[in-house]
Amino acid sequence: MTQVMEYPPAEWNATAHPFRSGAVVTELVAEAVQRAPRAPAIVAPDGQVHTYADVYAAATRFARRLVALGIGPGDHVGVIARHTVETVTALLGCALAGAAYVPVEPRWPVSRIGHVLRSVAARCLVGAAPDLDSLDALRELAPTVVDVVLPDVATQRPASPSRVRREEVRALWDAVVTAADPVEAAGFNLSGGTRYTARDVDAYARHVAGLVLAEKPSTVLEVGFGSGLVLRRVAPDVDLYTGVDPSDESVRVNQAWAEEAGLFVDLVPGLADEVPRLVSGVYDVAVLASTVQYFPDTRYLRDVLRGLAGVVRPGGAVILADLIPPGADPVPGLLTVAAGTCESVRDGAVWSSVEVRWRDGAGGLPDELRERFDVVLRRGDGDPDGDTASDTASDTASDTASDTDAPRVWTGWHLGREPAQPLPVRATPDDVAYVIFTSGSTGVPKGVSVGHRSLVNLVQWVNERFEVGPADRLLQVTSFCFDLSVYDVFGILAAGASIRLVDDADLAEPARLARLLLDEPITFWDSAPAALSWVLPFLAGQSDHGRDNLRLVFLSGDWIPVRMPDEIRACFPRARVVSLGGATEATIWSNVYVVEAVEPDWPSIPYGRPIQNARYYVLDERHRPTPVGTPGDLYIAGPCLALGYHGDPEQSAARFLADPSVPGERMYATGDRARWLPDGNLQFLGRLDHQVKVRGFRVELGEIEAAMSGCEHVSGAVVVAVDSAGDRSLAGFYTCSGGEVPPERVRGRLAELLPEYMVPATLARLSRLPLTANGKVDRAALCEQAAAGAASRRGDA
Repeated sequence: MTQVMEYPPAEWNATAHPFRSGAVVTELVAEAVQRAPRAPAIVAPDGQVHTYADVYAAATRFARRLVALGIGPGDHVGVIARHTVETVTALLGCALAGAAYVPVEPRWPVSRIGHVLRSVAARCLVGAAPDLDSLDALRELAPTVVDVVLPDVATQRPASPSRVRREEVRALWDAVVTAADPVEAAGFNLSGGTRYTARDVDAYARHVAGLVLAEKPSTVLEVGFGSGLVLRRVAPDVDLYTGVDPSDESVRVNQAWAEEAGLFVDLVPGLADEVPRLVSGVYDVAVLASTVQYFPDTRYLRDVLRGLAGVVRPGGAVILADLIPPGADPVPGLLTVAAGTCESVRDGAVWSSVEVRWRDGAGGLPDELRERFDVVLRRGDGDPDGDTASDTASDTASDTASDTDAPRVWTGWHLGREPAQPLPVRATPDDVAYVIFTSGSTGVPKGVSVGHRSLVNLVQWVNERFEVGPADRLLQVTSFCFDLSVYDVFGILAAGASIRLVDDADLAEPARLARLLLDEPITFWDSAPAALSWVLPFLAGQSDHGRDNLRLVFLSGDWIPVRMPDEIRACFPRARVVSLGGATEATIWSNVYVVEAVEPDWPSIPYGRPIQNARYYVLDERHRPTPVGTPGDLYIAGPCLALGYHGDPEQSAARFLADPSVPGERMYATGDRARWLPDGNLQFLGRLDHQVKVRGFRVELGEIEAAMSGCEHVSGAVVVAVDSAGDRSLAGFYTCSGGEVPPERVRGRLAELLPEYMVPATLARLSRLPLTANGKVDRAALCEQAAAGAASRRGDA
C-alpha cells in the first residue's frame, strides 16, 4: 500500500490578525504617556524612578535637538548603548525625530564601531563622557559623523582633558631606563607581541633622528627622551639640546653620557603637559619619539600640542614619531591615534601645515613599526596664547573648532534648553525604526533594517497575548545591540509598564541579579537562556520572599535546556515560561511556544507556532512544502519581516525571496533546518551554515575566521563552537606560513576587530588542519579536540 504523505494544513499558517499597520511605535508610547503620565517608566540603576512624563519630555528634547541638526526620516543615529536612562531616552528620542537608531556596544573595538557607523552613514553619534577619548579615532573611521551628543554631561563643555598620574609614570620609567637589557631600557619588549632586537632598535633610532636632522635645526627640544636613543644621535649635531622626561633616572643616565662625551645638554624631569613651565626660549624642533603612545588619551595630546606651540619658533616643527594607527596590530595599553586627529589640530594660524608621513617601505624597520606613521606639524605665525576656534563657545555650537572637521559636541546642557512640547509624528510605518548589526560570514557585520510597521505588529502581539500592562516591571538585562532589547524598551513603554535598568557592571554579577529578582517587584524576565542559567544557581537556598512576583519569563536566541523550564518554576511558581524564536530579519520574534509540562523524552523544547501575521514554511530545495515530519529548509513570511539589509540590495535579494504562496509578498530564508510536528508545532533541527549562537548573539564563524586569516603569517583558520558542561564557547585553530604567530598575538588582533563574545576562548596553532576524506576541513575532529581540551581544563580546576 502506498503511504499517503500529509502536508501541513493551511490553518497552521492562518495567523492574519488586524493590527495598527498605519501607526508608528512612538504613537503607542505617547498613548501610554497620556494614560498615566505620573506612572513609573524607568527605574534607574541607582533606584531613582523616572515617570512617563519625565522620560517622554527628555526624549522630546533630545528629538528636537536632532531635528534642529537636520536629522529625520532616512537618517541614522549611532548610539553607544550603555544601560542608562540616557540611552533609553535617546532611543525613544531618535524614533520621535523620525530617525533610525543604530546601537553599538561601548566595549566593541573602535574599528568595529567605526565600521557600523560608516556603513549606515550615521550623521550623529550619541554617547557619554567616557567616549570623548575615542572621538578622534571615530572621526577618521566614520567621517559622516558631524555631531556628537553626550546627554550625561551637565555642563556646556565636556570636562577638561584627562591627566596622567605623575608619580606612577615616574616610577614606571625609572624602572624601565635602568633595565639590564638595553632593548628593554629603550622601551621595547615591555609587553607581548613582536620581540625586537638591538638591530631593530638601532634602525628605529636612526629613522627618528633622520626626521629631526632633516629640519637642519640649531636647537632641539625632546619630550620623553628615555634612554637617549634619539638624543645621542642628534645632540652632537646641534647647538642646544633640551630634554624633558618623567624619569629622574633618565635625566641622570643621559646627563652622565653627555658629560663623558663633552656635550652640553639641558635635561630636566617633568611630564609632557609641564613643558611650557619647565623650558625657556624657543626651539627649531620639538620631537616626541614613541611618547604619544603612552599618553592617556587624545585630549591630552591636543593639550600638549597647544603647549608646544608656545615653545617652537614660527616656521619650526613639532615631530610626532612612531604613532600607532587604530588598525595596526594592537599592543595592550598603548594609545592609538588616527591620522585625522593630528590633521585637525590646525587651529587658525598656529600650525601652518600638518604632514602625515606613512612608513610604507621604510628601510630597516621591523614589520610592526612599518605599520606606524610620523607627523610633522609646521608652526605658523599665529599667537598660540590667543583664543582659537576650538576654545570659543556659544550657546548653539559651543564645543568644537569651526574650521576643522571635528564633530560638534552637544551635551545635556544643550538638551535641557530644548522645549519639551511634543513633536508631530515624523516617521511613517514604512520608515526604518532601527538597524541591528549581526555577524557576517564574509568577515563584515551586516545591518538589518527594521521598519515601524513590523515592530508595531510585534509589540501589539506580545502585549495583548501576554497581557503586559502597568503592573509589570521588566528587569532589563540584554545588550541594546541584541534585538530582544527593542521590545524591552518600546514594548514595555507602549504597555505602560516599567523598565528596571541594571548597571553595566552588575550585569556580570549573577548574584546581584538574583537579589533584584527576589527583592524588587520584578514581573518580567527577557533574555537568552544562557543569561538566566547564570542566575538560577544563586536563587537556590534563598528565602521565599519575592518568589511570587515573576510571572513572565521570555527565553529566545538559543537552545533552551530541556530541564530549565522546571528549574525556573521551582524558583518562581507563578512564572509562565515562553520560548520564542525567529530572526533579527523577522523583527525580534516570529514564533512562540508556551512551555507547560515538559515530557521526559523530549530531545528539545518545541520551536512552536508562528505568531500573529507571521507564516512559516518548511521547503525542499525546489521551494516545495515538505510533508509533516520531513526535514526541510525554514522560511518566514508575512508583515513581520524586516525591510532588508542596509546598503546591500544583493544580499537582501538573496535572502528575502518571493513568497510562493502569497503573490507580491516576501519570505526570508533563515538558513535553519526544521520540520513540522503532527501537532502543528515546529521542531528546530539546526543550521545549514556555520552560524552559531553565543550568549544569545548570532555569530558567523566565517567572520571570525576572516579576522584570524588577516593576521600576518596566518595561512588558514577555522573556528568551531564547543558545547561543554551546559555552556557554549568558541575555539579557534590556525596554521602559519612564513613565520610563527603565537596565540597571544592572534587574540590581540581579534580583540581589536571583534566584540568580546566573538573572540574564541581558546586558540591553538596547528601544523596543519585536519581534513575529511573529501578534502574538506574536518570540523568534527576539531570540535572533539576542543571539547577534550575543555574537559581537561575542568579537571585541572
